[in-house]
Amino acid sequence: MAIAAFGSKKGMLRSRADTPADRGVLRVAFVNNMPDAAFEDTHRQFEGLIRSSSGQLVIELRCYRIPGVPRGDAVRRTASASQMDVGLLYTDPPDVLVITGAEPTTADLTSEPYWESLAHLLRWAEATVPSTMLSCLAAHAAVLALDGINRSKLPVKQSGVFPQRVNRFHPLGRGLGPKVAFPHSRLNEVPTRALTECGYALVVESEESGWTVAARERQGRILVLLQGHPEYAPTTLLREYRRDIRRFARGSLLTYPEVPSHYVDRGGVDLLEAIRAAKSHGPRGASGDGFPFDAAARHVVAGWEHASVQFFANWMIDAHRRATKLSV
Repeated sequence: MAIAAFGSKKGMLRSRADTPADRGVLRVAFVNNMPDAAFEDTHRQFEGLIRSSSGQLVIELRCYRIPGVPRGDAVRRTASASQMDVGLLYTDPPDVLVITGAEPTTADLTSEPYWESLAHLLRWAEATVPSTMLSCLAAHAAVLALDGINRSKLPVKQSGVFPQRVNRFHPLGRGLGPKVAFPHSRLNEVPTRALTECGYALVVESEESGWTVAARERQGRILVLLQGHPEYAPTTLLREYRRDIRRFARGSLLTYPEVPSHYVDRGGVDLLEAIRAAKSHGPRGASGDGFPFDAAARHVVAGWEHASVQFFANWMIDAHRRATKLSV
């Protein structure tokens, strides 16, 4: 396996004919819209999974940005140095496109400052890119832009690691085994029935957490929707839980966050519930610092890594097959 950059910020891009998929090269474009605090971690998580799952494929990776995603100065400088303008993507389509979510600022996705750019990218990808993977909010945005399906707000945040049923007859579900679990972390959901009525196949789903992976094929191209987070590192949910505690302490979150389900052992639950009892009844406005992250991390039960690698390997094999066929 190899990871290489392709293209350049100056627009001197190689054509698909220079690195065809049938030579074992997969050209991957990555649009990372995650908020500043998760920007670099998300990049590492996705690139790491692609790196460890690619087998004999040579992965050529380049990164893009869409306008309207809020950025602080530090991440704006990083993005400017590492990401190209999305306009260059349209002139040199990849074999594979990954689009991550963003932290919403409004209840209506169409009111987000990046909505028009994101919706245009999604419509273009469905018609152009052999395989497109859409994570979290990007998945919800896709079904809204392409199918008119609105998401709905959950009564409480869905956070934890949930047992899943796998459609092992689907190419993306092969080899995952009968018992897997994947993380979820979200405030909204897209109804399963609405998805299936629009032609999406459920690849991974859970009675407790809802669908995790869904996919739809049209004219040889595929959209892969992730409502769960197979890319998460073992401590990602813990970092988000600590962030939400701090938001509660600042008053920007009205209720103290629930301990992520099925994520820590009994000792970890006791530890986090003791912190909750102390903080939820204490004075608001504290910083929320002092969270025993290292101690809590020792109680994390993370068992999804192997399944995530297998899922990404299935996806890249399928993407390579589609790119090869479409390039003929």
